[in-house]
Amino acid sequence: MKKVYLLDTNIVSEFSKENPNKQVLEFYTVRRDLCAISSVTWQELKRGVARLPEGRRKKYLECCLENYDECFDVIPYDKFSASICGELQARAENEGKRLPCYDSQIAATAISNGMVLVTHNTADFEQMKEKAFLRLEDWFSA
Repeated sequence: MKKVYLLDTNIVSEFSKENPNKQVLEFYTVRRDLCAISSVTWQELKRGVARLPEGRRKKYLECCLENYDECFDVIPYDKFSASICGELQARAENEGKRLPCYDSQIAATAISNGMVLVTHNTADFEQMKEKAFLRLEDWFSA
């Protein structure tokens, strides 16, 4: 089944919270088979857990990562995505602005795969939405 929604790191992180946002969980439950994450999001999740000191929280999040590994297809940041990302970053720089590296890679992955980027940080992606065909959804406020 073709994946339609690319979940940003802040959406995936919601699933591991003690009290996750109910609306986000409901949206995900209905669309579960249509969701994937980017390789950049996977990197951010792995880095976040690896930086934690040993303890219960780290062990819990390592279990969450194992679960995510089983549940989510990981969409690669490939040559086409990199080309889109480079163009987006250059356009922004020509206007005297800078795009966050990871966010622009995630956005480019969504664009190159024709996916909707699901994020709670829509403001972080507004410049990219203006410069390219980036579709955004915020399941916290939908």
